[in-house]
Amino acid sequence: MSRFTLTILAGLTLGVWAAPAFAQRSEEMFQRSLFFDRDVRQRLEAVTPTEQKTLIEYGGFYSPSYTHFTDQNGGPGDMTLQDLRLWTRISYDEVHTVFARMRMDYQSFSAGDSQGLRQHDLIGPNLEIGYYQLDVSRAVQKSTGQVWPFDLKVRGGREYIEVGRGIALGKILDGASFDVTTKDWAFMGFAGRTPGGEDNIDTSAPNYTNSRRSFYGGQFTYKGIDRHQPYAFFVIQKDWSREIPDLPFQDFTYDSRYFGIGSRGELATNLQYAIEGLWESGRSTANLQEGSSEPIRAYALDAELDYFVPRPMRPVLSAEYAYASGDGDRGSATTAINGNRKGTSDREFQGFGYVNSGLALAAQFSNIQFVRLGGRMTPYENKIRFGRIDIGADYYFLMKAAEGGPISDTRATKSAAYLGQEVDLYVEWRILSDVSWVLRYGHFIPGNAYPVDSFSRDFLFTGFNFMF
Repeated sequence: MSRFTLTILAGLTLGVWAAPAFAQRSEEMFQRSLFFDRDVRQRLEAVTPTEQKTLIEYGGFYSPSYTHFTDQNGGPGDMTLQDLRLWTRISYDEVHTVFARMRMDYQSFSAGDSQGLRQHDLIGPNLEIGYYQLDVSRAVQKSTGQVWPFDLKVRGGREYIEVGRGIALGKILDGASFDVTTKDWAFMGFAGRTPGGEDNIDTSAPNYTNSRRSFYGGQFTYKGIDRHQPYAFFVIQKDWSREIPDLPFQDFTYDSRYFGIGSRGELATNLQYAIEGLWESGRSTANLQEGSSEPIRAYALDAELDYFVPRPMRPVLSAEYAYASGDGDRGSATTAINGNRKGTSDREFQGFGYVNSGLALAAQFSNIQFVRLGGRMTPYENKIRFGRIDIGADYYFLMKAAEGGPISDTRATKSAAYLGQEVDLYVEWRILSDVSWVLRYGHFIPGNAYPVDSFSRDFLFTGFNFMF
């Protein structure tokens, strides 16, 4: 397996504490970037060692890709992306661990297709992940011989924090966290803030390209029930973003709190499930309002079943229902300007995580509900030649939660519940252990929540992944 020299890697990873470069993005592009960020993160976590005794390890990931999409005017758009990640891990005495991962992207749009971004843009190098971890229980055992009845690890730096299914919170934060685990339960706690230069969820706010939000919370998981793991969590989000320049007629503060309960496990042989319910409270600023705020009363649900069919080619059948509450008196789903009406509760669910509502629609999980039916299989697998091929498909039937309210796609202008249908397809060919090719395609057909002359939308992504 090819390796970079440690000197080059250290220079790249330790010299990237600067804030990420700014690039304006449409909400559709932002939602799709969350999808692909999660996809890449899962790949990296699958190959990055988590418990190794070696002193120094390093590697990387390079993915050139091409994306074709339907733009805001119904025409074709094209983008190429070069995505490079380099990581290093230094561990000492099974107690101390330092991990860092650098990210650098180069994106290029065809003329007229950038949708508010730069046509050609080099982003980075930036520190994507970087933290120090101390295994407290093991350190105590090594220094005193005392064995604690639980494991305690603490981390500080920049890391990905996720609670539950990643709906209320699933993002990279600068801060600290800890994990306490025993045989039957686990608790995770954290406190952090958004990295500098991150876009605000409210794009109507002045200086929205520099979000300043802090997050605090924890999650408790009980592991003492056979084949089931119930959990509960809470997240407190505080908005410290600055208005530059200040608008005298409008504030933008959005302070939210989330409480969620859920469970994941196995209902029967080969039948797995995951379910989560969330309640959101807090205060949000209404449209044309300064100096006061309205209460948030919102909720969400996500439930999924996966049946692993005991047949050749490993077929898996999936069904999912997701719901995020909406607000009928809002003019915009995600902004303060043209947002919630003054004097009314804000019932629009706003999370800081991600739920996939379809690649072509690419709507945020707000005032939306959908049913997803899908399946995947492995028609070819050979451990010696030509790797493995996986194929899959998902069908979405999409509705608004509040018929008269907006969604993040501003083209859905009609006061109607039916958003439309979407079909997503994918093929992944794992050619070698460290080389793969992926193709993803989505086609969205709008419903009567869109004007009668609305067009169908397509989204195509293809790229190679090289691990080293």
